[in-house]
Amino acid sequence: MMSQVAGSQAESAAVGHRNAGKLKASQREQEDYDIQANLTNVEYFHDIQDEDIKQDNTYHALLDQWSSDDLQLKKIFAKNDHEIEDAIIAMHEGGYAGEQTGKTAGRLAAKSAKEAGYRKSRAIHNKMMAQEEVNMRKGQAFKEASDRSRDLYMDVAFAPVHGRMPHKPHLDKAPSKAGLFLNLAQTGLQGYSDFKDFKASKVTNT
Repeated sequence: MMSQVAGSQAESAAVGHRNAGKLKASQREQEDYDIQANLTNVEYFHDIQDEDIKQDNTYHALLDQWSSDDLQLKKIFAKNDHEIEDAIIAMHEGGYAGEQTGKTAGRLAAKSAKEAGYRKSRAIHNKMMAQEEVNMRKGQAFKEASDRSRDLYMDVAFAPVHGRMPHKPHLDKAPSKAGLFLNLAQTGLQGYSDFKDFKASKVTNT
C-alpha cells in the first residue's frame, strides 16, 4: 500500500513538472509575441510619422517647382514686353520719317511699321509658347507629386498584422485519486483474505 501511495505521488509530481514546463514555455512564447508585436507597432508608428514628413516635403517641392516656373515665365514675359516696347519706339521713330515728303520717307515709315508688327507678333507668340510650356511642366510636376504622395500613403495604408497568438498549452491530467483508492481497497481486501487463509486453525481435543 505504501508503494502504491508513493507511486501515485511520484506520478502526480511528474505530471506537475511537465505541466509547469509547458506553462513556462507558453509564457515565454507569449512574452516573445508581445515584444515582437510592440516593436512592429513602434516601427509602424515611426513609418507613419516619416510618411507625414515626406508628404510635406513632396508638397513643398511641388510649390517650389511651380514658383521657379512662374519666375522663369515672368522673366520671359518681361523680356518680350521690352521687345514690344522697343518695336513700338522704333515704329514711332520711323513714323517721324514718314511725316516728311517723298517716296523714300513713305517706304521707311511703312517698313518700320511692318517690322514693329513682326516683332510684336513674335514677342506675343513667345509669351504664349512660354505660358503653354510652363503649364505643361506644372501639370507634369503635379502628376509626379501626386504619384509620389500615393506611393508614400500606400507604404503605411495598412497596419501590421501580427499573426496568430501563441496557443495555450495542453496540460496533462494528474492521475485519478479514485484509482489509487480502488487499488488500496483491493490491496486491503486481498490482505485480509490472505490473512484469513494463512490463519492457523483451532486445535480440538478428540
